[in-house]
Amino acid sequence: MAKQKKSDTEDSPEVTSEGSDTEEVDSHSQSTNTTESDQEAASSEAEEPSVSVDVEIQDEADAESLEPTEIELLKAEVNELTSKLIDLEGQLAESQREVSYAKAETQTVTRRGREDMTRAVNRARRDLLTRLMLVADTFHQTANELEKIEKDERTDVVVTAIQMAIKEFDKVLIGEGLELSNPIGDEFDPQFHEAQAIVPSETEAPGTIIDVLRVGYLLDGSVLRAAQVVVAKEVPTQENEAADDA
Repeated sequence: MAKQKKSDTEDSPEVTSEGSDTEEVDSHSQSTNTTESDQEAASSEAEEPSVSVDVEIQDEADAESLEPTEIELLKAEVNELTSKLIDLEGQLAESQREVSYAKAETQTVTRRGREDMTRAVNRARRDLLTRLMLVADTFHQTANELEKIEKDERTDVVVTAIQMAIKEFDKVLIGEGLELSNPIGDEFDPQFHEAQAIVPSETEAPGTIIDVLRVGYLLDGSVLRAAQVVVAKEVPTQENEAADDA
């Protein structure tokens, strides 16, 4: 009986050894399976980037194949916009020139209108003052004639009243820019005086105005009517007369 137990005991290690061998085989197979699955996963992971790189390369190729066309389209669009801009700049410059011409023409018309108006006013003014000069001549001649008559109480009052009226009339003419020119004693100046006679004078120097036949008038400093005058000259001597006769 004891021997049987011992034999059983001796047999049990063998069973245990067999069981351990089985476990080792199973673990080896499992590790082998694990290694193969890991290799497959790694292989699949290694293969995936290759596919992604191929897709990216294809996209880049497509982009490169489309890029020249897009550049040409952009160039064409830029050229078209540049042409339109140049046309608009030309139109703007032309419009500015037209505005400048219109402005200059308006200024010219306005200036000419003002000048024409000024000339018309000056002509009308000169015509009116010329007619008033004739009236003034009549007044001055009347005053000169009144100085020659014999005066009494009645005539003196009339002469004084006429002289006052003539002075007031002269003030009106002066207020309109008309200046009386009565150059007795002045030196003869052909720009302002009109010589009607030249007579010898022992008292006045040659070229001196000794008489005024008709007074003159100046309008704003310019001659409106020259004064008609008598000019003195040197009295001839017997020697000068003999030289002239010779």
